[in-house]
Amino acid sequence: MGVVEFLRASDYRGRVVTAILYLNKSDWDSGGELRVFDHHGKGEERDEKGIDIIPTGGKLILFDSSKVEHQVLASYGDDPRYALTCWVNGILT
Repeated sequence: MGVVEFLRASDYRGRVVTAILYLNKSDWDSGGELRVFDHHGKGEERDEKGIDIIPTGGKLILFDSSKVEHQVLASYGDDPRYALTCWVNGILT
């Protein structure tokens, strides 16, 4: 386990929910996808391929920050990528 994976696994930030609202055009095709990884179960290796979510305008993504490992892929082209992100901190019970 690398440093990044350790920090994510240890829940060092206290984030429990992440919400992302994409503010791009509805026909967005300039990259910048959100890639989410599936661990299949506690302690298991993550699926390195992941699932890519295209950041089309108006799309709202909600996920459990303490369980879903993710990354944002590079965007390209002339149009900037816009997203409004909100984190909810706390403890899930």
